[in-house]
Amino acid sequence: MGLFNFETTPAKAVEMLGSDNAAKVDKGIDFLVAGGSDMIPFIVDTFSKEVPMADKSKKHAQIAQNLYKLLCKSDVPYQYCSSVVLTLIQKPATVSLDLSALPETMAESSYTLLEETFRTGSVDIKKRTLPFLNKVVLQPTFLDILAPLLTRESGMMDESLALIPRVDGDLEPISDALYSAMNIYPHGDSAAASILSLKGRLLPNIPMLNKYLDESNSPIQKRAVSLILALAEDGNGVLGDESLYTLLERPLEEDESARANALEILERKQRLTPKQLDLVWMILVHTDSNLTLERGMKFFGRIESDVRSLIYWYAENGSREEIIRAFQCIHYMKESGPVLCSNLLPIYLNNSPLLLEQAGYPAFKYIALMMKKNCDGDPGISALAKQMRDYCVSENLDTPSEVMSILGNSDLADVIEWSVKRIFESYGIGYTTAYADEMLKGISELVGFDKHILNAFIRASGYAYSYDSFENILLPNNKEVVSAINRLRTINTPATCNFLHFISKKKDITITCSDSEGNRASTLQFSFEEHRKLAQDELLRRDSPSYNPQNYLKPKKF
Repeated sequence: MGLFNFETTPAKAVEMLGSDNAAKVDKGIDFLVAGGSDMIPFIVDTFSKEVPMADKSKKHAQIAQNLYKLLCKSDVPYQYCSSVVLTLIQKPATVSLDLSALPETMAESSYTLLEETFRTGSVDIKKRTLPFLNKVVLQPTFLDILAPLLTRESGMMDESLALIPRVDGDLEPISDALYSAMNIYPHGDSAAASILSLKGRLLPNIPMLNKYLDESNSPIQKRAVSLILALAEDGNGVLGDESLYTLLERPLEEDESARANALEILERKQRLTPKQLDLVWMILVHTDSNLTLERGMKFFGRIESDVRSLIYWYAENGSREEIIRAFQCIHYMKESGPVLCSNLLPIYLNNSPLLLEQAGYPAFKYIALMMKKNCDGDPGISALAKQMRDYCVSENLDTPSEVMSILGNSDLADVIEWSVKRIFESYGIGYTTAYADEMLKGISELVGFDKHILNAFIRASGYAYSYDSFENILLPNNKEVVSAINRLRTINTPATCNFLHFISKKKDITITCSDSEGNRASTLQFSFEEHRKLAQDELLRRDSPSYNPQNYLKPKKF
């Protein structure tokens, strides 16, 4: 007896597809296939009826699966494709059919249905159309559907972002909506990534990027900075790289958060383009954050071979602030630092306007510090230090300690002597511990005496008095001054010998006091003969050592 003892019909063939007998299933498929294109309408109609029932029984599910496989292998006429696709969109979620197996031609033939379904359907229906939309090229009109969905409330943000690249033609109509999506949590990064993926097809939205760059200390500003850098680096194909980098110049000049955001992105790179190097330099010049400054300096130190020519140029041609930053950068450069300083030393030494005007006093300490670090032993650095020191003296400015540390012994001694003379000629006015600290500022590591010795000299240089009223104004009190002189007498060092020389020449002074109305109240002369005699006697006891500015220096250890 054969497998079948009855005449096969289309309906019976469909029944066979739900059998547990594989041979019977194959027989049913063979029958339907043998019907050719004339069988397609029946198969499509039957498929549309079986799929909704597929979650009700195993038999219906198996029939639906087999019919689907058959349809995927068949050349379905375009007029029936939409029916198949609609059935798949509306199928119960529990029914499993491999939608990726559907031929692209079937989805393309159903484009009108897909667009309308995605436009009017619920969120669930929209999501059900995605597998089919991903098989077709979307027409420009689809942008009108996607733009309103680029919101958090739509529930379709990520899916819509994924569809934009599939739209054919001009993408500008969705630019505002897409760039707005950059500022929607938590989809902002996805939107920025989508924009970047469309480079060459979508012009950068300059107004919106500028708006985001102005939003200081915000995630959207950081996202905008990152996007601009990525678009500029990859090459947009529509707007030149230079224009995109220029877009960052204003926020980098004005906003610390923009500087920090840009540096965080750029410092991850192993190599920078010349335009990117310029951006980091802008960050260093304009930052008011020590953290940003140090991070930028360290980053330049890691890529010193790339930044060497840039640092050299600004050290010689930049503004004062740029010169300072250039020498600060040299601090972090292990290999190029000595080379740069060696090249810059004769330039600064032989170019007074560059040193004294273009760089100027605020830059002295940075120049001196780097010259000492990188050119120690070069006789040129002491000559350079003398130029800076002479300028400080002529302008009545404190010589920075960094400059003094590279002075030759003779010049350094002169600087310290200048400070000592200022103390003596002030007659100790303003004597406090803070005053002593100020006088030793910058030279405490270079002098051969301690602060308490300087304290004694300040007291010894001065005078003490008190007053009860305008009628009884000045009551001399020498006790503190004499005590300070005796303190110097008990310490026999070259420095105290110098101090005693000053005290031995202490001139008498006249003090005039006025009443509350500005009228002279009294005049009194102070004689410091006792002070002079104490100092002279001690110098004589020490065999009359000569005054020598070198006495102020800390003895060198050999």
